[in-house]
Amino acid sequence: MRPNDLDVLGHVNNAVALEFLEAGRWDWLGRQGLVHGDRLIAVVARTEIDYLAEIPRGDVEVHTVLASPSPEEFDEDGMTFRACFRQRIHLPRAADKVAVDALVTVAFLDAGQRCLVSLQDFLAAAAPDAAARTEETVE
Repeated sequence: MRPNDLDVLGHVNNAVALEFLEAGRWDWLGRQGLVHGDRLIAVVARTEIDYLAEIPRGDVEVHTVLASPSPEEFDEDGMTFRACFRQRIHLPRAADKVAVDALVTVAFLDAGQRCLVSLQDFLAAAAPDAAARTEETVE
């Protein structure tokens, strides 16, 4: 946590919580072996967020799980245009209390042409064998 992440009341500003969630999604992509490309990118399309507790100075943990498409919904040869992540910011010093609960929907964009592309196209660009790995890693 950076000193400027805190507001005058000494807790994390709500916009900073969104930055923490973004970092959590980047980390999740990296753990799946997916490289955020220059041309095909994932962009936030919608965020549903519940702020459940103040986030004081100190460590936080961002838990990120791909909520959809589920393994049953994912069709490697199909056309899926969105993915949803369930994300929670935990306070490890407060008995792992959940401070933020969010559902973040991302869409996939061709940055050069400024048009939507499918999840399948994004996976093919991010890692050639990523589509098969995604089915195995969805929780």
